[in-house]
Amino acid sequence: MNVHALKNYIKVNDELIELILEKAGFHEISDNFSGGIEYRCAREEGKNPTAVRINKETLQASCFSTNLKGDLITLVQDKKKLSFPKTIEFISKIVKFEEVEQNDYELPFGGFYKKIQRFRENNGVKLEIYDESILDLYAMLPNKMFYEDGISFKTQDKFKIGYDVMSDRITCAWRTTSGEICGVMGRLNKREVNEFENKWFPIIPFPKSKTLFGFSENYRSIQNKGICHVFESEKSPMILDSMGSPLGLGLGGSNLSDYQANNIKSLFTEKIIVGMDEGLSQEVSISISEKLKMSRYFKNEVFYIYDKNNLWLPKDSKMSPVDLPKEDYKRLLKHCLIKV
Repeated sequence: MNVHALKNYIKVNDELIELILEKAGFHEISDNFSGGIEYRCAREEGKNPTAVRINKETLQASCFSTNLKGDLITLVQDKKKLSFPKTIEFISKIVKFEEVEQNDYELPFGGFYKKIQRFRENNGVKLEIYDESILDLYAMLPNKMFYEDGISFKTQDKFKIGYDVMSDRITCAWRTTSGEICGVMGRLNKREVNEFENKWFPIIPFPKSKTLFGFSENYRSIQNKGICHVFESEKSPMILDSMGSPLGLGLGGSNLSDYQANNIKSLFTEKIIVGMDEGLSQEVSISISEKLKMSRYFKNEVFYIYDKNNLWLPKDSKMSPVDLPKEDYKRLLKHCLIKV
């Protein structure tokens, strides 16, 4: 399920917001606020009828009584006590949303959401969905090498890191933006890799451009903080998570697809930080950052990390910014952050 498309569908048909709130158990729902662009309601029957706020144009939401800050999805998730995938399923059923290849409804924001991306790459690879039981094929054990790289055992458990005996690879499950497993990447379980070996290899192939690593796992935290960090690999969001900041997303490479850009922008975060690996040209970071910039109806701030003089990121190291110790990463954010 494309979360960006679901949210776009609800925004176009904003009367569905009231239906979602009603089905989720909210009370005294009204949109007679802020010139009709905001819904307000009570979280519980008989309580403050203006404690909950939802913006029709962005679906951003807050709840005064619980200190929740996020969007309609996290609001319903908190109320119903559901997992992220179950929340998406719950909302989709209420609004009878079925994902299609192209929009057949009027686009808001002057065409900001141009289209829902097709589920096929140019090479014909389809984004398949797998049951959680697919992970039973692998030993769900924390990995020592990942731990030494800065990924805590707690974070490894969160992202379901395992081990494939057949290929001697650390397994890393990738999920759709709504949280279903769509593929598995395998990392050779050793430091030194021979020329004829691939350090990373797709055990269950999938088109990375059709999803974002960490999107469903970190969605709620990103909404709450209003900030996200965008990296290349799947390891970087996990390292950042282990630093105490579950705010990272992984592209699976140095390219940002339209699908990925739309879903990142649909988070409506106030701040985005792009942290590409050392060695990539500054132009790559600028191009990705500009693609994530929003200026109509909602304005965000987009920055990229660029250690021009390699003060912290060693030249030719190809390190991710978060491969550095936590304090050095903070220094990068203080001294090497460039706003687009």
